[in-house]
Amino acid sequence: MSLSSVEQKMQTVLVRQKMSTLDEEGRLRQFDVREDPEQKAKCDQTMELLLAAGYFRVRIKGLSEFDKVVGGLAWSIQACNFIVDIDVLYQENAILGQKIALTERIVVVLSRMKCPYPIEPHQIQGGDFIHIFPVVQWLVKRVFERRADIGDFNRAYTLSQYDKHFGETKNEVQQQMVTSLKQNVEAIRIRHRPQRRYRCLDSKKKRLNTSDERRKRIDSTLVE
Repeated sequence: MSLSSVEQKMQTVLVRQKMSTLDEEGRLRQFDVREDPEQKAKCDQTMELLLAAGYFRVRIKGLSEFDKVVGGLAWSIQACNFIVDIDVLYQENAILGQKIALTERIVVVLSRMKCPYPIEPHQIQGGDFIHIFPVVQWLVKRVFERRADIGDFNRAYTLSQYDKHFGETKNEVQQQMVTSLKQNVEAIRIRHRPQRRYRCLDSKKKRLNTSDERRKRIDSTLVE
């Protein structure tokens, strides 16, 4: 297979769709929108990560990939208890200058969070998902860790508050239950204690002089 045929095949794979626009002279110009398969795969993985973390705005079909990524990054940063000075809800479909300003603020906060993966504003603005994906992956991991810490803190605080307000009542109820249980056990023990039905009625001080008396005492003892 020749090199030209390979290049032509690659171009066929990379072309997503044909689009048209008007140039400065008003003439209709057509151009191809090309797509890198690796970038597309990383983009899909990034969206799946954000969706798994709880950022459901990635499901909105009307949003561009830039809006989804910037919104997901800002949401993840805020979920990690860091502040981003942007309002993503009202910045969809922003112009180029606004996009650069948004990405610059996000990059500043990421550096403050000591993100181990370096990224530049133009990479976020240009949709370089090969470099965006590890950043999102690291942020999502931080989000889950933060949720676990908050959950443990809230659980411990709730238990401490319950013991503070209802601890004495709880101890009193337990003490009453223990006392009632002991009383019931003692009543059952008294009710079903053994009774001597075949006890010999003769006086214990009576001497067993004869063999009949001894045999009688032996028989009553065995029967009992």
